[in-house]
Amino acid sequence: MLFIPENELERALVKAVKVPASAPDFYRLLLESDLLVLGTVEGKEAATEAFTLAPGGNLNLVTGLKDGQRYLPVFSSVLRMQDYVKQESKYLSINGRALLDLTRGAPVVLNPASEYGKELTAEQVGQLLGPSHPASPRRTVVGEVEYPMPLVEALTRVFAANPLVEAARMIQVTFTDRAKEPHPLVGIEAGPSIDFRSLVDAIQREAEHAAPGTVFDIHRIDRATPNGATEALLQAEPFYVRGTRQKLN
Repeated sequence: MLFIPENELERALVKAVKVPASAPDFYRLLLESDLLVLGTVEGKEAATEAFTLAPGGNLNLVTGLKDGQRYLPVFSSVLRMQDYVKQESKYLSINGRALLDLTRGAPVVLNPASEYGKELTAEQVGQLLGPSHPASPRRTVVGEVEYPMPLVEALTRVFAANPLVEAARMIQVTFTDRAKEPHPLVGIEAGPSIDFRSLVDAIQREAEHAAPGTVFDIHRIDRATPNGATEALLQAEPFYVRGTRQKLN
């Protein structure tokens, strides 16, 4: 089938194949653009409109098989996905950088059934994203678990007392070296002048009192320099927003 570019990313892909010197522009757009991936979010299988990932949302992604090796097929447009999948299938639209970071360690194939595509090994994905922080094991979103209300209430008290905390979100995560121990990841948006270390200390003191034994991690959300954890957290509805009354369903 004749490949007619559907968007800026596909135009950059075609140009990169024909003019290799333009490849950096393609890779930039690959990270900035929304990519399509086959799969669903647990509890949202029947969704027909855009939605955000709820706290504890579970991403179930469909993989492909090539030469005995599993890979993640991703697509630059609905038309490229239709080249690959001949029957009606559920799919998600996710920012490229967030998707690659969440699935870091897996090989990826862009447009596997189209004339123009790109195969990326796990190592190439890592080079594209840059090194992960060695002090912070890789996180991935995992399945829904009971919402930790004592922790949420403790956090809300701390945030309400600090005028520089703007909002907070929560997802459930696991570490690659502790796959059977999922726990909350708390994302905090705050003003640039906040003493974040003091805020973390206050959170730990309140949590030890109100929710003893609860294991959780804290991540500062920086929209100016997003990474995989930030992108995943921003898909979740905030459980705390300054200036509004908090209500959890």
